[in-house]
Amino acid sequence: MAARQLILIEGMIGVGKSTTAERLAARLTEDGESVRVYHEFADDHPIRRRDVDLLRAVGPAPGNACAPDQWNALAERCILGAQTIILESTLLQNAVMPYFIDDRLIAVVKGIFDDISARIAAAAPLLVYLRPTDIAAAIRRVHAERGEPWSSRNYAFVSASRWARRRRLVGERAVVELYRAWEQVVDELLATVESVLVVDPQRDWDGTLQRLYAAVKTR
Repeated sequence: MAARQLILIEGMIGVGKSTTAERLAARLTEDGESVRVYHEFADDHPIRRRDVDLLRAVGPAPGNACAPDQWNALAERCILGAQTIILESTLLQNAVMPYFIDDRLIAVVKGIFDDISARIAAAAPLLVYLRPTDIAAAIRRVHAERGEPWSSRNYAFVSASRWARRRRLVGERAVVELYRAWEQVVDELLATVESVLVVDPQRDWDGTLQRLYAAVKTR
């Protein structure tokens, strides 16, 4: 088995999370390991949020969205299981960032992260964060690639958020400034857990894979 049985792949939209997750899973599988990748919208994803369920057009999870006991169950599954689990966009993007977008106090945002981190600590997780050098250029690129109606919906969603409305930001500028501010918070969060920060992974996929593979195997 890999030294770690829980790997969290995070980063802003379009930065290469899915590609990274799949390539890392393939590399670990070559070692004869059992690996399961859960992409953001997987129907059987172990961590369920009501808003994500609505986006993927399935019935919302019962009870409170992203309830703490989901993370407890995930940690237990990792500890008792014989499979490496890779989760995409689960901890930061879908569990913590919504509080930031809702313009909660930074102490609240950090508290949510700390609580989840404590619940999964026994599984010795590795947090992988992917970051583009130029956030504005990355936003424009992903919007051009995904096109309509996704682009307009993304701009509208961020523009309508409490974070953007409080700062009177709309459209592309709202999205760019949101991520710039969020990345500063992420730096503080990464410093509190075992993590690997990769800048522009697409510039050297092989190098990125080797770096992550070494991190997964080391504990």
